[in-house]
Amino acid sequence: MKRATISADIIASSSLSSEELDRLTQWIHTLFTEIRAYQEHLITARLNFLEFSTLSDFKKFSIAQKYIDKTKEGGETFGIRMRLVAGDLIECLLLYPNDALQMTLSLKAGIKSFPLDNTVKQGSTTKKYRKLFETYGIRAAIGIGEMDMKLSDKGIWNGEAIYLSGRRITEQKTSNKERVTIKNSLFFDSFSLDQKLIFQPMLSLLDTLFTKMTRKQSEIIYHRLIGRSEQEIADNLKISQSSVNQHLKKAGWGAIKESLDLFSYFDFQDSPKINLH
Repeated sequence: MKRATISADIIASSSLSSEELDRLTQWIHTLFTEIRAYQEHLITARLNFLEFSTLSDFKKFSIAQKYIDKTKEGGETFGIRMRLVAGDLIECLLLYPNDALQMTLSLKAGIKSFPLDNTVKQGSTTKKYRKLFETYGIRAAIGIGEMDMKLSDKGIWNGEAIYLSGRRITEQKTSNKERVTIKNSLFFDSFSLDQKLIFQPMLSLLDTLFTKMTRKQSEIIYHRLIGRSEQEIADNLKISQSSVNQHLKKAGWGAIKESLDLFSYFDFQDSPKINLH
C-alpha cells in the first residue's frame, strides 16, 4: 500500500542565534502537536462517517486500514509520525497519503510565521540568509510509495517514499553557502509518472503563493490549514474577522483550498507505477 513521507530542511538555520534556534525548536514541536491533533480529528471524522455508511463490513474494514496503524502492544493508533532530526531536518510519515499536502503546507506556513529577533547583530551575509529564512521557512518534498511499516515502529524509516522525498531535498542543498539560490522550495516525487505530471506543477504554483506571503499572512494561513474558522483566528490574534478574511484573500487561500481538495481525493493507490530510473 502506498504511504506518504515528507522531508523538509529549515532554510538558513545557521543564520539564527542560539536563542532563536532554541525558540524555533520549541515552536516546531508545538506545530507537530497542533498539526497532529488536527489530522487525527480529520481521521476520526472520516471513520465516524464510515461507520454509518451503507458499505459492507469488509469494505469498511478495508478503508479503515488506510488510517489506522497497529501498535507493538496490539492496540491501534492513527498512522501519523513526525520527528525533528539533527535540529534542522523534519521528517513525517503518513499512512494515508492524501493528507500529505495539508501537512506540508501547514509546516511551511507555521515555520514562516516564526518571529525572528530583529535586535540580533547582522552582517550583510547574515542578513541575506535571515531574509531567506523569512521568505521560505523550509524546503519540503512529498514522496509517495511503499514503506516498511514494521521497521518504522523501531524508528527506522525505509522504503520508496522516504527515498524519494529525502533525495529531492538532498538534491536542493548547496555546498557553496556564499551563493545560495533558491528557485523552488516545494517538491513532489513518485514512481508514478501520472502523479508527477499532476502534482509537481501544482506544488510549484503553491510555492509561488507561499513565497510571496508576509509573516502575518503565513500565520493566518497556518491557522486556517489546521481547521480554525475566520472568527476563531480573529479571536486568537486579536484582530477583526474582516481583517482575517482580507489576509486570506491576499495570500491566495481560494487556490490553496482547491489544491488541497484535489490532493485529498486523488487515488494514489491505483496510479500506474513507472520506473523512472
